[in-house]
Amino acid sequence: MDIEIKAALEAASKDIGDKLKEVTKEQKALSEKLAELQTKQVSGDDITDIKGRVEDSRKELTELGETVTDLTKKLNARRDETKSIGRIIAETKDFGAKMRSRETVEIKDITSASFGTVTLPAGARRQNRGLIEPVNQALFLRDVIPTLATTAAVIEYLQETGYTNAAATVAAGALKPQSDITFAGKTAPMVKMAHWFRVNEEVLDDVDGMEGYINQRGIYGLQLKEEGEVINGDGTANHVDGLIANSTVYDPAIVPGITPANAMDDIRVAIAQVSEADLVATAVVMNHLDAAALDLAKDADGRYLHPAFAGNTAWGLPVVRTKGVAQGKFLVGGFVGNTILWQRKGIEIRRSTEDRDNFIANKVTLLIEERIQLETLRPEGIVYGDLTEQTP
Repeated sequence: MDIEIKAALEAASKDIGDKLKEVTKEQKALSEKLAELQTKQVSGDDITDIKGRVEDSRKELTELGETVTDLTKKLNARRDETKSIGRIIAETKDFGAKMRSRETVEIKDITSASFGTVTLPAGARRQNRGLIEPVNQALFLRDVIPTLATTAAVIEYLQETGYTNAAATVAAGALKPQSDITFAGKTAPMVKMAHWFRVNEEVLDDVDGMEGYINQRGIYGLQLKEEGEVINGDGTANHVDGLIANSTVYDPAIVPGITPANAMDDIRVAIAQVSEADLVATAVVMNHLDAAALDLAKDADGRYLHPAFAGNTAWGLPVVRTKGVAQGKFLVGGFVGNTILWQRKGIEIRRSTEDRDNFIANKVTLLIEERIQLETLRPEGIVYGDLTEQTP
């Protein structure tokens, strides 16, 4: 830390300390005046003067409080100016409690960086040129599937497997019709997803923001794979019980007299199929390349066929464009009220300087992990199938 910055921080801290002493003094004075006011009220004395002094003390105390708040904000701002992005992330809520000096993880690869043939003089620090963070692919699956936190290690629930709705009008005195719902018990253990980076300690020291950069890229990479797992997980050991595994096969003939001629037709028919199951379709999920093809589809006169789709909606529903769905496939889901993405704790970031030979090799291991599981109540509300290839 520069001497000037350190001196400024110390001065600001002293200002806050002095103001807090004034606050304590004024609080004590106000208490004494309030006690005097109460005594005079009981004895019937004139309290006009003491009421004025009490009000003045309250105003002064309020002003002192505002001054302390302002000084504290300025102090925190100055402190943040001296930190790298990684340090700020490391000191955010919950992260500090998860930082451990000892943590055992499996080592599979090494992440390192260098500046080629450039050699830094001893004690020199590379100037921060502004580490540019890449713009990542948007992740929207979590936006359309309700997500809840849990402390359970295993999710247990009943999945509806059949429903006979016999509700009808009934004559006076007649027997009422019986409906029937059948369930199957589901047990889904929380699934851990994780990855890690092993970084040269010198890189973290010499490149401002490097730790934050790796943390953010690591979180994004985890969520990217999470999206694919939530879609494709088959529910076996160490896999999410995913959407496709709990879906119903797309029936292109479900709408009488209609034969889908293109992907947009498929999406609309699948929406009708979800409605036929007495559920409401809330989103479309498809491969981003298939979505691009629909964006660019034109008629014989060169006019775009689906301008609304280019706005990321199809038949009024949001479209999740992802690599998690294979090309030529699509999924229409009634997610709200039907699916829940459970997450145990949150995404954890841990660092270790004592993993394997880190201490003697000047390495730091950064571990990023989470535990998730998907619950689907009615598979007929998740329709999955093949897109119809449009005829030229």
